[in-house]
Amino acid sequence: MTRDHVKVLRALDDLTRPGGEYCVPFAPLESETGLPRPRVRFICRHLARKGLAEFHAGLIDEDGEFCGAGYCISRTGQALVADLSDAKGAT
Repeated sequence: MTRDHVKVLRALDDLTRPGGEYCVPFAPLESETGLPRPRVRFICRHLARKGLAEFHAGLIDEDGEFCGAGYCISRTGQALVADLSDAKGAT
């Protein structure tokens, strides 16, 4: 996994919740990582294929309005972020 992949995965961990409980579109991930939208989009799709993120369509906001689609971290992705944090703290 590249440094950019780790940035996006950590941003998903900070901004979202697994199982579609809370997802975000690309804009907040761009802001959080400083990466351009095409790179964020590519990485999110890659992380989803690897089971580290989840894509959800037909998201509903707090007012019950449909608000598009977005990504969230998966439980596997959360475990990997925890492992990365443990490994970083061990050095």
